[in-house]
Amino acid sequence: MCSKRLRAVLLGLVLAGALDAHAGVTAERTRVIFDEGKREASLALVNQNSYPVIVQTWIDDGDLDAAPQTAQAPLMPLPPVFRLNPGQMRSLRLLYTGDALPKDRESLYWLNLYEIPPQSDDSLDEGQSRLTVTLRTQMKVIYRPRALAKDAEEAPRKLLFRRAGNALQVENPTAYFITLAGAEVRQGNAGSPLPAELLPPFSQRMLTPTQALPASGGEVRYLWIDDGGNSQEGTAVLR
Repeated sequence: MCSKRLRAVLLGLVLAGALDAHAGVTAERTRVIFDEGKREASLALVNQNSYPVIVQTWIDDGDLDAAPQTAQAPLMPLPPVFRLNPGQMRSLRLLYTGDALPKDRESLYWLNLYEIPPQSDDSLDEGQSRLTVTLRTQMKVIYRPRALAKDAEEAPRKLLFRRAGNALQVENPTAYFITLAGAEVRQGNAGSPLPAELLPPFSQRMLTPTQALPASGGEVRYLWIDDGGNSQEGTAVLR
């Protein structure tokens, strides 16, 4: 099991991020799992602002510079633009266009929610200007082949951690995208935190610890995010 200290540190990071974010339009969950064979999925959105907003939606392949007109993805959100009044909830539909996707691994795309507040009708004095702040939120949309439907929750337990000089190499030998929320190398009472990382299928990543790794031995205690957006705990031998 992960130490209480590790969970406290990671929870603090999550809360800090939540305080920095001011998205008034929120979704019912943090990710959408789109299973092969389905033509569409849905996601409930609610406007928690005290004012109405216009919401523009699109799905892209992770390019931060992608715009609705240039986004590349085999999934399409409907409606692409809509008004959401204060406290109003609306269902967003995600449609599969039928493009061929890999069947031996998951595919990852990003749903963009672009929130545009209303402009004030108040008049401005001479020399004054008005700034309208828009907000773009992204969330994961994972296309999961039918053959991978049963083993998703076990995949994070198969992560491999190895020393690589002063760093640590983490390998994801599975066909799933694994969101590593954080980790810690432990030996006795000493711990060395590791950064969070998104691990694509069949990939390796180098993680740099904030403190020196133990010369030998030790184990890695880590948290990952499951399909429901909840954190789960795991341990692995440091090789």
